[in-house]
Amino acid sequence: MGVGTLIGGIGIFLLGMMLLTDTLKSLAGERLRERLNRMAEGPVAGAFLGATMTALFQSSTVTTLMTISFVSAGLLTFTQALTLVIGANAGSATTGWIVALLGYNVDIRELLLPLIGVGMALRLIGRRVKRIGMLLVGLGLVFVGIGTLQEAMREVVTFSFSGWDTDTPLHQLALLGTGLFMTVVLQSSSIGLVLTMTALATDTVTLAQAAFLVLGQSAGTSLVVALGSLGGWKSARRIVLGHVLVHSSILLIGWLTFPLLFGVVNRVADWLNWNELLRLALFHTSFHLLGVLTFLPFHEAFSRRLLKWVPSRSEKLIRFLDPNMSRIPTVALEAARRSLIEIERYLGNETKLLLTEARKREDELQLVEKTLGDVRVFLSTIQLEEGQGRNDYGQHLSLLHTIDHLERWLFVLREVDPVDALRDTDFLVARQLVLHELELVDALNHHTPPEDSKQWKTASKQLAEYRKAHRAEMLEETAANQLEMEQTIRKVQALLWLDRLGYHVWRATRHLIKPTVPSERFEVNLED
Repeated sequence: MGVGTLIGGIGIFLLGMMLLTDTLKSLAGERLRERLNRMAEGPVAGAFLGATMTALFQSSTVTTLMTISFVSAGLLTFTQALTLVIGANAGSATTGWIVALLGYNVDIRELLLPLIGVGMALRLIGRRVKRIGMLLVGLGLVFVGIGTLQEAMREVVTFSFSGWDTDTPLHQLALLGTGLFMTVVLQSSSIGLVLTMTALATDTVTLAQAAFLVLGQSAGTSLVVALGSLGGWKSARRIVLGHVLVHSSILLIGWLTFPLLFGVVNRVADWLNWNELLRLALFHTSFHLLGVLTFLPFHEAFSRRLLKWVPSRSEKLIRFLDPNMSRIPTVALEAARRSLIEIERYLGNETKLLLTEARKREDELQLVEKTLGDVRVFLSTIQLEEGQGRNDYGQHLSLLHTIDHLERWLFVLREVDPVDALRDTDFLVARQLVLHELELVDALNHHTPPEDSKQWKTASKQLAEYRKAHRAEMLEETAANQLEMEQTIRKVQALLWLDRLGYHVWRATRHLIKPTVPSERFEVNLED
């Protein structure tokens, strides 16, 4: 019965935590996204936001994974995200205080069991209060789980830590490793902390042993975050690396300063006449705050180092863009033009790969789509200056045309499966014309003279003429029953696909190297 009760207690606690986390995310998620940038403007504000999110969700892992999604969506910069990750350490300490103050000092289960019934009633009443109802259910289940764990630990404890001397480095490492293992297996340092506090309350472990266990559990969250972000973008990998380094450093600092830190905690607790659970909560908070104070003053240097260690392809493509340039339109527009040249060359290489090897890499196409969006946002910040309006307006207009054609080019690559275009020997000429355009794109740079745009124009015109002639020829063959209708449709679609591709390659390049002359119908507003 004891083992079953233990497993059930873990399950009840987990269910309560999941309900709390999911409900709080749904209640605060949209508002959080809207205010995110404003709230994370400085390092202290970012760390406070990270701590608050973790305190609300009762999981630093959830905070970190949400932060990764915010960076991927462009809602936070990497440096801002790093301050949230650092601050999340402090927020994770709230679990220990909740358990130490409420979980064992009073029979909270009797007080909170009715909450489960009230919460479910609210859940069934209507849409407006159902989230509040689930919040109450989650809160009730968390403490029911804690109480169940406490009972189970008294029944099932057969393993003794009495032989593990916390003054021996080997035993210290064993305790740290056990704590880390608990977090990885349970997928939550909060659950590991609750189990450790339960063990401490039932005299299964000493206070010093519990302190080493929670140190290891804190480091274990890095592995949980790494598993939760597998397959993510480079920005996600950077945040995970930052998370690993922060938590590993906290573990190392906590271990090396353990005699001093543990001694200070005990002196403060003696003065306050605190029990062992409160002492453990204080120790847990102390080493997390120590980690925050260690990293937060140097977060910018730490961020730069991580950016260097894990370079992003998207940042390489838009490396010329600097928000401060927007006050100098001519410089800003040239930076945007150079970025679009890099993006077009990158897209050209992906297109060649598709035409020659029939390989379409969606991740790379998503990268192009994201960087085009970044350039578009950058262009929207540029303010025209009096006396330079017409030339800059023409350049700005050309770059918008370029983005439009690059996005259409991207759409063409995603639109259909070009198997016929790649394998049908009837279209070798058309394919070679497109590849010729792409070879020219590969040699494109910011010094390419405007008159060179004729090379792309010539290839595109030849492609259009080829398409017209062969389309008419295929329709005639179909009418004469020399080709099946289905076969004709596939061939015509493939030919049109190649023609559209060649057209957008030409137009994107033309606007990129030969600025558009503004229409006389529009006057440039120089006052905005």
